[in-house]
Amino acid sequence: MEKRKISGKTVLKLTGALFALAYFGVYLYAGITGKFSDMNETEHILHFGDHKKWVAGGMTAAVIFGLCVSSALNDLNLKRMHKASFLPLFLTMILPVILLMLLEAYLDNGWLGIAIYAGIAAFLCAAAWIPPILSKWIARRLLRDEPMSGKQQLRVIEWIHFYPLKKLLIFGLWSFVIVLILRGAWGMAAGKIETDAGSVLFLLGTAILDAALFKKMKRYVSTPCRSIPVLNRILSKNQLEQLLDGERFEPIPFEDAAVKQDRDMYRSQSWMLIGGRLFSKKLALGVTMDHQRNGTRLNVLYLNGMTAKAKVDPDIQSGAFVLKELTGYEQPLKLRGKEEQLAQKFASFFPNQASEQERIAAFLSQDAAQIRQDYIQAFTPAPEPRKKKKSRQERK
Repeated sequence: MEKRKISGKTVLKLTGALFALAYFGVYLYAGITGKFSDMNETEHILHFGDHKKWVAGGMTAAVIFGLCVSSALNDLNLKRMHKASFLPLFLTMILPVILLMLLEAYLDNGWLGIAIYAGIAAFLCAAAWIPPILSKWIARRLLRDEPMSGKQQLRVIEWIHFYPLKKLLIFGLWSFVIVLILRGAWGMAAGKIETDAGSVLFLLGTAILDAALFKKMKRYVSTPCRSIPVLNRILSKNQLEQLLDGERFEPIPFEDAAVKQDRDMYRSQSWMLIGGRLFSKKLALGVTMDHQRNGTRLNVLYLNGMTAKAKVDPDIQSGAFVLKELTGYEQPLKLRGKEEQLAQKFASFFPNQASEQERIAAFLSQDAAQIRQDYIQAFTPAPEPRKKKKSRQERK
């Protein structure tokens, strides 16, 4: 195994993180014990209001610690420590800052304030890290030996990324803003809220923003089966459930057993589950990957010219591996800019079906081996002509 080299800049960043953590401990100790009278003096901290110096120093130390650690991890390129969601990392980074302010507020209650401090810390950590753990536990339910119907499997897959809960929260938040707008307007009309230019502009701006987000909210909430990109816009929920009937998922074997548990990738006879998203192996024709710092954008091109997208684990580096699992072959086809041609070719196989929904349903309900073979022959790049060797006389 290749040893990871640590540069001088990385060592300097880690050293800075240790010093920042030490200073954070000193400020926290000063706040809890009440010692160091100069640290317990009050001063104004920008938009945070008036706080004691140990709070201000602790906040600064926490921010410096987070920045140094994040930059050092980027230098070390520890991709397995990246998270698919930014929320856990965000809550973890702001946790010390929030806790310092809460500790100051509750410190007058003695050890009860410390208990409240610990309780809020545990709650924020749980909110940050429990969802990814639950997501993996839910995903492993698909691997049980007990048979599940297509409806049950689809429900499990939807909960891997908590799509039903996200829909409820997004709709609830949008509706809550509407209630606040109506209550504010009623309070101004009744004279209970002072009516000035600032309040009116704020209420009007909030109403316009909420109205502008209505279409996005409606599209997110009303879209069924968000775990099946592209096909959820073509087929009905019942059709998708029927397609999953009889499917048995299994983990995909990796050559490197050390990273096997870090990649949530599963397969069945007709589907592949990557990052909580389902891709049809029958429809898949090409795969491209866009590697980013916090993940990898997976683009799966279907036979009908549409592209299903998903954000997956940053450790997935080989597009050929995913291509082989999805399509059964390793040689990439010549598909760049051929989406319209693919759509026309797909429609030509089903002249009796008038809609895309009927064509997709007919394709997925039959043996598609011959159609796929026709695509492979049509879009396989032509071999490059071999260069003829020059004779000795020509070289002279």
